[in-house]
Amino acid sequence: MAERTCIITWVALLAACATATLAPAADKLIDTAAWQEVVPISSVMADSPGDVRRPVRVRGVVTWRRGAGMVVQDESAGIWIEVTDARRIGLWQAEDDPPTEICVGTEVEIDGWSNRGGYAPNILPTRMRVIGVHTLPPPRPYDRERFFQGVDDCLRVTVRGVVQGYRDDSDRWIVLVSEGTRRFTVAIEKSQLVSPPETFVDGVIRATGVATAQFNTRGQFLAPRVNVTDRGGLVVEQPPGGPPFESPRVSLRAIAGYRPQRADGHRLCTQGVVTYAVPGRFLYLQEDCLGVRVETTSQERYEPGDVVEVAGFIDSVGYVASLVEATVRKVAREASPEPIAIHPAAIAQINAVAAARFVLADPGDYYGCLVTFPARVIDVQTTNGGGEVLLDADDTGVAAAANVLVFAGLQWLEPGSDVKVTGIVQPEPMADKEWTKEWQSADGRRMQILLRSTSDIELVRPPSWWTPRRLAASLAAVASLAAFVAGWAVLLRRQVVRQLSLIESQLQIEAASEERHRIAREFHDTLEQDLAGIALRMDAAAGRTQDERSRVEFEQQRALFEKLREETHDFLWDLRDPQRNDGSLQASLAAQVAYQRSLTSVPITLHLETDVPCRVPSMVQYHLLRIAREAVSNALEHADPSRIDLWLRGGDAGIILEVVDDGSGFDAATGEPLEGHFGMRGMRERSRRIAGEIAIDSRPGAGTTVRVQVPSGALPNS
Repeated sequence: MAERTCIITWVALLAACATATLAPAADKLIDTAAWQEVVPISSVMADSPGDVRRPVRVRGVVTWRRGAGMVVQDESAGIWIEVTDARRIGLWQAEDDPPTEICVGTEVEIDGWSNRGGYAPNILPTRMRVIGVHTLPPPRPYDRERFFQGVDDCLRVTVRGVVQGYRDDSDRWIVLVSEGTRRFTVAIEKSQLVSPPETFVDGVIRATGVATAQFNTRGQFLAPRVNVTDRGGLVVEQPPGGPPFESPRVSLRAIAGYRPQRADGHRLCTQGVVTYAVPGRFLYLQEDCLGVRVETTSQERYEPGDVVEVAGFIDSVGYVASLVEATVRKVAREASPEPIAIHPAAIAQINAVAAARFVLADPGDYYGCLVTFPARVIDVQTTNGGGEVLLDADDTGVAAAANVLVFAGLQWLEPGSDVKVTGIVQPEPMADKEWTKEWQSADGRRMQILLRSTSDIELVRPPSWWTPRRLAASLAAVASLAAFVAGWAVLLRRQVVRQLSLIESQLQIEAASEERHRIAREFHDTLEQDLAGIALRMDAAAGRTQDERSRVEFEQQRALFEKLREETHDFLWDLRDPQRNDGSLQASLAAQVAYQRSLTSVPITLHLETDVPCRVPSMVQYHLLRIAREAVSNALEHADPSRIDLWLRGGDAGIILEVVDDGSGFDAATGEPLEGHFGMRGMRERSRRIAGEIAIDSRPGAGTTVRVQVPSGALPNS
């Protein structure tokens, strides 16, 4: 976290409203208003966040200055003077920053406005007057609770602790210090440091300076910082004990364990096998079923299987202690550790049982260890540092975290995919008061797995095609199809009605045709024959008469009678309708079988014998075709046959049509195979209409044979 002047968060909000609220009031006060008497700084610090800004005048000594801003302290408290924002919103009278003569030890009097700062109240100055030079206030005695709760903000304090490391911050050093289990930073200008910071890492220092706060954008206190203001403000009380790797040695399992003496916060040394390492950031060490995270600034690359020594400082802020500000060196090389095959639920259960019994996890807690397990992908989502693959490992939630580069190669994963996951186990952060309750349950906490590369998630089986989205689309399609089918059924019903009407008309036409043929035969056998006999007798009579007049009369009557015969003959041909052509029974039956064969995978075979007449009455042909179709349809729908055979035979007995299937059959003695179906009844009625005989032979498991015989008397003469 950057220092106070870098992270103050009220500036953006103040900029939006200050010109309309503070600037007009400031102009009026600068010109005419008389400032009230000097008030204690503690009274300004006591303003609550909701208080209205008020004009104040304070007097004190500058104890620390950074850029245009500074800390001023009187006998009651210290406060931050924010010049930059005061000038930005038109409150600061001078065109430039306060002169450099105003430095640490200068006594000043300040007129300005009280303001709600980023963490503690501050003052937006309008003007500043130098009173003189004053000795610095003595530092407050060290109070650990006040210091680490941010109560000493803007006060001179003295603190001590063990130096763990340092950072280069342009013109100053940021020294990382531990006091017991708490950490803070010390900021000192490089010109004020007597010796390089690396010379007192693991040593004990005493720092005197101004305490400021590191805080977040909510104004919440995170950690304290001491800003040293002179060369004598940082003193090494105890130099480092020796080189890093000569520090006291402990095993990975003993880190942060019980010891009868108070921990002094100094560096310790341990050893382990690397399972994962990111240069300049961290690495993980493993020993059996226990792992430790090591944070280091070393840029050296370490690979899984490297045996390393680590000298670092214990950090117990998280659920599992780690080592920070570590120095690392490689001492050996062995095979890369194989991931431990264990289910996340088992890890949670092991730790839950140990927490409930207040004992060590057996054989270990697995945190920091390389493990592998099967899971199913729930979702893939981007985060600030890369992304997460959310997993379901048998009802145990797991978040597989990856950095930007690794996550870029995992975004192809689809929800529902079955995968094999390999990675480092990490418990997610938890509140101190909640950890016991959380870990007494094995199924109530999400575990985090740190992925090292894209190969740490191996696809075992892609998701089912029936994803929720596709299922919804399919249901929509089915609904549309159902609506279409319903509409089509209505249209089909109308078409069937029309077709039945046409069939009825056709049957009437065929009946009329048969009736015409019957009438034609009657006329041919009676009227036409009688007319022929009369014509012969008239010819004979005309030949015997001698009277010319009578003979002429006979011939005239003979011509008239011949015309009547011709008209009668034409009438008979018209009744017989010699132009009607219904096609052959064989061709019609073959076409029907071909059509039904196209509707199923069951083989349908037609056997034709040569002695079947090519022409049969249209009524016979019509009903035989319908009986064959009904028999085949019944077999396909109800009998589940493996094949169907149709036989068409002829002979003296007439025409025989047989439909044979090897399906499940039924008890023919009971009638219809299925209640409510009338196929057999329809076939019998059709057979009666063409004077045929029908026989249906079937037994359960023995198939079905439908046999129709049309007697030769119902067929035309060959």
